[in-house]
Amino acid sequence: MRCANLCRGPLSPVSKLRDFVDLQMARRLEAAETMSDEQVAALRRYFPDAISEVIGGGTAVFASTGYPANHIVGMGLYGPVSENDIDCVEHFYRSRCVPCEIVVSPLADRSLTQLLSERGYRVTEFNSVLIRRLEDCEPFERADGLSIERVTRANESAWNETILRGFAEYGPLPTDLFLPFATLAESLNFLARLDGVPAGGGMGQIMRDVGIAALFGTATIPEHCGRGVQTALIQRRLWEALQAGCEYAVVSTLPGSGSQRNMERRGFRVAYTKVVMVRTWPELEKQERDDGHREHS
Repeated sequence: MRCANLCRGPLSPVSKLRDFVDLQMARRLEAAETMSDEQVAALRRYFPDAISEVIGGGTAVFASTGYPANHIVGMGLYGPVSENDIDCVEHFYRSRCVPCEIVVSPLADRSLTQLLSERGYRVTEFNSVLIRRLEDCEPFERADGLSIERVTRANESAWNETILRGFAEYGPLPTDLFLPFATLAESLNFLARLDGVPAGGGMGQIMRDVGIAALFGTATIPEHCGRGVQTALIQRRLWEALQAGCEYAVVSTLPGSGSQRNMERRGFRVAYTKVVMVRTWPELEKQERDDGHREHS
């Protein structure tokens, strides 16, 4: 049965649908997830080997072998991806002795997933991309004993350490992981204190060229959970983004996670789910096996 037979009345044009996520919108959202040249330059102050390269419409970033965001974002959103594009991105990562990790939007050209499947890539993670319009944001309201302060040179170390402690359950992370972005222009970085003690932190970036604020890196120290720290950090960043003229805020979370629940409580909705696809190399697999044998010997 054709879909038209099930519809009553004319369909609304896509252009009139509020917050419809089409290819143009996906490009805006993924641009907010892509490191800028300024961010890569800041990264290089703490990770001297940091580098980025535009390949197949996406931006590949490498910082160090232990950096958790060595990946390419945005491939296939500006047209078909070629065999040469995949060769280039694979060389970019293999030559630096890390797996090739490609973040794939569901709106990317189908040539990307076809080429990745032919080369044996595997899915290692799903990410929910959530968006929210900022037109109805409310000002930040201070709760008893809770304060939210913008990150400066004076408190950046406390902020970095606080977020690291909040993410400790995910395993060891580089000790300077967040410091490169602490005081960048247009950042939305805040430290939360409870009764004067660091309790949580959040990150973000205003992307004026696409009218979007990207939120990320929100964490609360476990012993301070349940006291409104994360809600306050979200509310403050949304309000600041609205004052800066942004139309939307975007955030990526693990599907079904507590972070997704908190974002949906603050008015976010899932725009789409993207996947992380990875290919590793025989020499890296051998090294991992050798390291494992040494640990158990």
